[in-house]
Amino acid sequence: ALPGVLEYTITERLEMDPTKIKNLKLTGSINRDDYTFMRDKMTSLQRLNLKEVESHSIPYDAFNEKTTLSKCFLPEKLERIEIYAFWNTALTGSLILPEGLKYVSGFHGTKITNVHFPSTLEEIGASAFSSCTSLMTELSLPQSLKVIGEQAFDGAGISGNLILPDELESIGLGAFSCCSSLTGSLTIPNRVMVISA
Repeated sequence: ALPGVLEYTITERLEMDPTKIKNLKLTGSINRDDYTFMRDKMTSLQRLNLKEVESHSIPYDAFNEKTTLSKCFLPEKLERIEIYAFWNTALTGSLILPEGLKYVSGFHGTKITNVHFPSTLEEIGASAFSSCTSLMTELSLPQSLKVIGEQAFDGAGISGNLILPDELESIGLGAFSCCSSLTGSLTIPNRVMVISA
């Protein structure tokens, strides 16, 4: 697909009703217009496969409040997932973030149960997994991680030990607030220069 023509392709070329599409697999390139079309006009969309999409970023607000979306396979060459990208969607189950991803945010309020972080991840953005109450697992953060943003896991159901990676440099305000199921001891890595209070 060419970027910006998804609506035309579905409604004109294929003569399909976008409100009736529940499963969608895309290939090629897409842009913000395509994300907006999927979010606002594909009102029954539940499963989305973007693995073969040539995209380095899921943009700000891409699927914000898309309450029908329960499963999304992310592009293989993805480097960034921006804030509000999947906020308050119905995403559930395991979230597998692709290798090559450097920045993640935007999963606030989803129903994901665990997250596989890639070895390339450098930053978890503000409110990235806040209010993910179904995320009731121990976190395995990659050694490449340098920044955990403000309220990144605020109110998430994470449990067990929290082991911070040696390369971590900054922990944002309230990054783990209201995570009452964390147990064990905590060691702050030597490289941490900022812990916001």
